[in-house]
Formats: sequence, structure tokens, C-alpha cells
Amino acid sequence: MNSLFLKASLMAAVLGCAPLANAATIVVTDTVNTNIPDGSSSGLARSLTVDAGTESVVTIELSIQIEAAPGEEAFLGDLYIYLTNGVDKAVLLNRAGRTSTTPAGYGDNQSMNVTFSNEGAANIHNYRLELGGATTPLTGPLTGIWQADGRDIDPALVLDTDAVTAGLDLFEEGAASGSWGLFVADLSGGGEHRLVSWTITMETVPEPSALLLSLAALPLLARRRRN
Repeated sequence: MNSLFLKASLMAAVLGCAPLANAATIVVTDTVNTNIPDGSSSGLARSLTVDAGTESVVTIELSIQIEAAPGEEAFLGDLYIYLTNGVDKAVLLNRAGRTSTTPAGYGDNQSMNVTFSNEGAANIHNYRLELGGATTPLTGPLTGIWQADGRDIDPALVLDTDAVTAGLDLFEEGAASGSWGLFVADLSGGGEHRLVSWTITMETVPEPSALLLSLAALPLLARRRRN
């Protein structure tokens, strides 16, 4: 959580008064229903505009639905997905299942309807391993809440052993307002995917300067309560 917001809440609780800055929830959705170019790094780019004034991001989640285009066989291990606010980039998925011995990644011809969140129990890059075994194919859609892949590596070179450095936490305490861009690419030919929809959910608080003013006001409010 944003450290200033947490500090304000704790101080307010100690002094017996309500926090002056309350978190807000922002949800924006883009319904796309568009095919992703097959075997191409050009990918599909989309954007969502968030209007949150001067609010800062406390937490952010991204839900996304992708499926094989009608009549196609399309593998989840082909996909490369990231979210950017124009400054930072969170790598949501980078050739899931790609290792030194499985360079094509997972060959699951399934849809994906997942939420990327710091609250996810496991990293999505190795989802098969987490769901029952490294060699066990999916028998249905990939669902659930997952940590972002976070491997900011060339998709042609990425491995499961690469460091996780580009997760959703990069956006925390940054500006909520602005244009948020999603990029999805299918980097191996053979079958087209379709991006159905994606949704950003944010918890936000006033910018740090507003929180600092709130902190400064709390002792005065406490004295007034005692009087």
C-alpha cells in the first residue's frame, strides 16, 4: 500500500479520528473482439484513459480475456503482453512456459481469462507447474489470479530463470490519470488469437502532497476532539 496513505490511516486510528484521505476504486474496461496478428511482433495495441485528477495508484490489477479465433489453434506460449503508462512498463506475460528445454513455451490451445495482480499466489510464466505439473497440458481455460510474468527480456530469449523485475508494483505511488496502453503480440505462427476484452482496476488516494497536509492536520483535529 502507498506508504503515506498507510501512515495517515494509522495516525488517525491512534488519535481516534477518521482518516482524511480515503481510497477510491477506479474501473475502466475496453471491449475489443479483435484478432491479434499471427506470428508478428507488430501485435495489437489498445489504450484506456483514466481520469482520476491528481490521485496516485495504491494498487492496480488488470483482467484480460483472450481466446483462439474461430476455427484456429492458437497456443498460449506464443503470447507477449505488457501494460504501460507511458513511463513504466509491466510485463504481464512473456512466452509462458519458455525454458531452456522448451523454447516454444506452452502449447495449450485454450482461452485465457485471468487477472494479473500482486495478490496472485504464483507467477503466470510457469502456470502449468503451478496447476499440476510442468508437462501437464491444460484441459480447460486458464483462469484465476496470477502475478505478472515480470520478465523484461526479449521474448525470443526469455527463460523461466530470468529475473522478475517488471511487475505491476512499478505503477504504485505513480499518477493514476492518463493513457494506459496494452500491447499484445502472438510471436509464433500457426493460429490466431483474439483479444476479447481487458479491464484495469485501481485503488487510488490523493497525491502525496495532499496526504502530507492531512497528516499535518491530524494533531489539530485530535486537540479539538479533546476540547
